[in-house]
Parts: sequence; C-alpha cells; structure tokens
Amino acid sequence: MPTYVRVSESDLFDFTRRVFVAAGMPPENAALVADNLTQGELHGLGSHGVSRLLPVYVKRVRVGAFNSTPNVTVVQRKGSTAVVDGDNGPGAVVGTFAMDLALELAQEHSSGWVVARNSNHYGAAFLYTRKALPLGMIGFSTTAAVPQVAPYGGNAAALGTNPLCIAVPGGERGPIILDMATTVVARGKVQLAALEGKPIPLGWAVDAQGRPTTDPVEGSKGRMLPLGGYKGYGLAVMVEVFSSILSGAAFGRGIGELFADFDRGQGMGHFFGALDVSAFMPVDAFRRRIDDLIAYLKGMPLAEGAEEILVAGEPEARKAAEYRVTGIPIEQDVLATINGVAAELGVSPLQGM
Repeated sequence: MPTYVRVSESDLFDFTRRVFVAAGMPPENAALVADNLTQGELHGLGSHGVSRLLPVYVKRVRVGAFNSTPNVTVVQRKGSTAVVDGDNGPGAVVGTFAMDLALELAQEHSSGWVVARNSNHYGAAFLYTRKALPLGMIGFSTTAAVPQVAPYGGNAAALGTNPLCIAVPGGERGPIILDMATTVVARGKVQLAALEGKPIPLGWAVDAQGRPTTDPVEGSKGRMLPLGGYKGYGLAVMVEVFSSILSGAAFGRGIGELFADFDRGQGMGHFFGALDVSAFMPVDAFRRRIDDLIAYLKGMPLAEGAEEILVAGEPEARKAAEYRVTGIPIEQDVLATINGVAAELGVSPLQGM
C-alpha cells in the first residue's frame, strides 16, 4: 500500500515556486506556474499537479524547451476576438494572459474569444475558466494535447485527450464547472497511477496492441479510449478545431511530446472565451436560477446504491476544502522524486505537516 505525506497548500506553493525560480524562471512566472500546479493538486487532480508535472516542467525549463521569459503578444485583435502568440512560454503563463484578455474583451463587447498558439501544456482547464465567475461571466476553455487517441475506426493515435471546460457562475450553491477530457479519463491519471504503482480500471486505456489493460505502464504505451466511442472522438475533433486549427498552432502529431521532444517546444494551441451574463439577464437573477437548477437536480430520486447527486465541479471543490484542513496527500515515493529535483537545484525539501 502506498504511504502518503500531507503537505499544506501554502508550503506546496512556496516549494514549487522556489524550485522554478532556481531552475531559471523569473519570480512572477514561477509564481504563476507554481500556483497552477498547486491548485491542481489541491483539487484532487494529481494528474495536473506537482506530483506528476514538476520534474518534467523543470527539465524543460533547464534545457530551454520552455521559454521561461516569453514575450507573449497579441498578434491580432478585432472586435471581441484576439489571437495570442505565447513565444513558447509555459502554458500557465500563456493561458493566464489569454484568459485575462478574453475577460477584458467580454467587459467591452459582452463576449470575448481568444486563441493562443506557440504554447505548452497549460495544466487544468478550470483554473482559467473560473476567473470569469467573480465577474458574472461564463468561462470557456479548450486545449489540444499530445496524440493519445485513435480516430473512431482507426488503429493509431491521432488526437489528444483534448479537454474542454465551461464554468458557470452560481449563487449560494456555488458554480457549476464542467472540466472534462474527451477520453474516458485524462491521460495524466494513467501516468500518475504508473508513478504510484497502482492499477487502472478496465476501459481507461488499451496497450500498444490495442488490448484492454489494467497496467498503467502498458496503458501509457498504448492509447486512451474516447468517451462514448464516436461521440468522444467527435468532441476531440472539435476541440482540435478551436484550439489548434483556429489559432494556427500545431495539431495532431505536430504537437511536441511533453515527456520527450526536449529539443523543442510543444507548439500547442488553446482556446478561451468569456460570456457576460448581464447581456442576457441580470446576473443576480441568473445566479438564483442556477441555484434553482442545482436544487432541482439534487431533488431527484437517488439511484440504487447512490448516496447523493452532485453537479460538475462539486467533487473538486469539496476535495479542496478538505485538503485545506487536512493537508494535500503526496505519495511518499513521489515526494522523494520531487525533493530529488529540488536538491539538484539547491532548494530545501518539501516537508510534511
């Protein structure tokens, strides 16, 4: 059985920030990327957190595969739309710039739509869309990813897990935040299971020969399975259109591998949007109606064996609330790995609570 160490949110953020600064990132960019990975971990998404990503991010910074000091620019701005070039910067830096611009455009035009190219892995999508919530806006984001999924009827990986996210502001019951891969699960969950030595459920992935597997190592070598067969494949194609084709970014096998291809950036594309609710109705009225919708859904009879009806984003919010009290669990071997990275850079180790 894996052994876990609990760490506080603030300690994990500070440790990660110091590691990135030591690796060569300027402090402001190091803080953005560290917060991105810490928030992923805090919300129970180790696949998008420090556990899985810190070592490879550091390596890419040190060899120059990430540009630690990118000159992120607006290539084109027209009406409520814009195109951003990320100058091969870390995805968290590029994504934050682009989402902030989408919000700025929405405040001016009631909606804002921004594509970003020449970027890299950007972490969990909800970290961008939730920025719209305090402004009474609905946030959108999609990103392309390294090919892991065969087109429906095909036998070779052509598309990534290609997540999409929509964040909807709510009232007393909180927001609804749908953040989902177009595969059964995110690729990172399989890779994290491999790091932690855990099996994966059947139906998540197939091995290199296309056979169902519970071995995360073999699953990482094979392919992820699309959500709902041809429907997940169709959604993945649309995410590729918004993220890669519309932005002018690399697509499909043109996207650089995160855990390989250390001689170049990933050339990745993202899509961001913000829709001002007040252009349709008063925001307070909308929030009350979202509360009513959630109450309606939760008021339905429970299925056999079910304890509760949840809405999208609720499990992650509860996990974050729990971990802020009990600490974020990091598997002991994973902690040793990230502390080893820190030691190479002269950074003091991350300690448990």
